[in-house]
Amino acid sequence: MEGANNQVVFYVESSENGKLIREFLKYKDISERALKKLRNQGEILCNGDAVTWRKVVNTGDEITLIYPDTQENEYLAPEPLALNIIYEDMDIVLVNKQAGICIHPTLSHPAGTLANGLIYHWSRNNEKATFHAVNRIDRNTTGLVLVAKNSYSAQRLFRQRQCRQLTRSYVALVHGRVVDQEKSLDLPLKKCEGKTTKREISVEGQAAITHFKVLEYFTNCTLIRLIPETGRTHQIRVHLSHLGHPLVGDKLYGGPTDIISRHCLHADRMAFLHPRTGEPMSFQLTLPDDIVQVIT
Repeated sequence: MEGANNQVVFYVESSENGKLIREFLKYKDISERALKKLRNQGEILCNGDAVTWRKVVNTGDEITLIYPDTQENEYLAPEPLALNIIYEDMDIVLVNKQAGICIHPTLSHPAGTLANGLIYHWSRNNEKATFHAVNRIDRNTTGLVLVAKNSYSAQRLFRQRQCRQLTRSYVALVHGRVVDQEKSLDLPLKKCEGKTTKREISVEGQAAITHFKVLEYFTNCTLIRLIPETGRTHQIRVHLSHLGHPLVGDKLYGGPTDIISRHCLHADRMAFLHPRTGEPMSFQLTLPDDIVQVIT
């Protein structure tokens, strides 16, 4: 498979001979939604000629998907921002996000976000790309954020996330000494009434599952690794607070704030398959300096 940023090329194998092009593309994991977008706004080519869904493909045919041109988002202005880019190619970019930066604009933080910074970065490089956040972390959580730069890559990575082929984990510094060396928390969450972001545990909430294990003990705190099975807003923070071990620095959920100005949560590991090549990719970061200073 090959192609430019907004194009994807497949070659029909002998086992796919005689399929309708729609069936062929579904076999290649192109979603129904993406197919409709290609039909209405983009192009589907077979050996260079535009075709409909009813085209029958033959062994060796070159099938090219041309996605529609990037549309500028009037609400997402490019802004210069210091970015720590870990990896980038024409399909994806992986950033080590610093504390204090939102992933995308919100009512309370309408500018200065990761999205604004990446849009500026791409414009400076004369690159056509769109911002699709594959994972999201809180404003004061540091670590790995994966962004797809085109519709095809976004669809492929979102599919991996749904199928749990995309894995990620966090390290956290929590208050107190955690007795259980390993534990799974299955506690549904819902939004607190009258609050914009705060969450609480409720049987009426959405399923939320977090697994953790202890890494190391320090004075009055414990370093743990967390693997969220679901990705609810504030899931890790609420679960740890309920356990009686809130994140150090987490003012919203009862953590001590006298030694650090933000909650001690760091998204340090991520693994996935490259959306275009299928190559396994994995990344790991070290602890940020502010957390290191708390434990040394």
